[in-house]
Amino acid sequence: MLLAALCLAACAPAAKPRPELTPEATKEAELQREFALESLLERQDRLNALGYTMITANEPLCRQRGRVRKSLGLTADYFNTRDSKEWLPVLSKKWGVGENTIVVTGVVPGSAAAKAGVLRGDVITSMGVKAGHTGKRLNVTQEMDDMSAKGPVTLKLLRAGKTVSVTIPAPVDVCDSRFVVRIGDAVNAYADGKNVIVTYGIMNLYSKDEDLAVVLGHELAHNILGHARKDESGKMVPSTPEKEAEADAVGLYFTARAGFSIENAPNVWRRMAAQNPAHIRGSLVHPSSASRFVDMEAIKNEIMQRQAAGLPLIPKPRVVPGQ
Repeated sequence: MLLAALCLAACAPAAKPRPELTPEATKEAELQREFALESLLERQDRLNALGYTMITANEPLCRQRGRVRKSLGLTADYFNTRDSKEWLPVLSKKWGVGENTIVVTGVVPGSAAAKAGVLRGDVITSMGVKAGHTGKRLNVTQEMDDMSAKGPVTLKLLRAGKTVSVTIPAPVDVCDSRFVVRIGDAVNAYADGKNVIVTYGIMNLYSKDEDLAVVLGHELAHNILGHARKDESGKMVPSTPEKEAEADAVGLYFTARAGFSIENAPNVWRRMAAQNPAHIRGSLVHPSSASRFVDMEAIKNEIMQRQAAGLPLIPKPRVVPGQ
């Protein structure tokens, strides 16, 4: 969620009282928050577009494992002052956000929502249920996707001071995984069973979409294969080199099926090793980046041979999922 991402990075309680800002510094702080919001939106748009391509193209494979859901192709957030008094003025300036407001924060090009005419910045006043929630913020995006499984979703929107009614007739079936931006320079991406979380750091490292798509395919594979799961205490079950190898293989199939070039996919691991040489030797959880490069070269060749022969891109099982 948009505000959650901002607050994870900037809303932590201070160990000591912060000094009061001068009027000039206060004005500059608001301007910097505007820049931060635009930076987040830019990355969110990129991640959502790549992720949407991935989960629509691979829906047939995900369906075989019972891991599909409906998608309208939009993101929406619920804002109130309990979340952050610091960020609400910036959001209000950009979108007219007020207390207890639901705003469309992103629309994926070509999605059902985009085709119906939903725009970023639309304030949702009604979506078939009461739009103004109380208590803790709910996952509005997921709620709307779940609603769409029951039939067309009619939204009443406030746009530039005018009320607009939009009906989204039919959602799209997609793999059951969402994509989340995490603010921070750490070069990291991970799966939690339902989401693929991607940091600014790894998005900056892989500025080409085809490279980032290799990472997204890998993490999506973890979710769909059942690798990313919690134990009885609620803690994530540690991965293994075998699971990582399977996610590399299945993930590269996911990436190719989504239409991305995989010609240079193995170089993702060379660049990762250059960024953090500790990856070269591997660990109890991850294979060495050297082994991953060699294995991915073989998988890439396997996929490209199938593409050249016009054969379906169906990944081979490597390990027993969830073990």
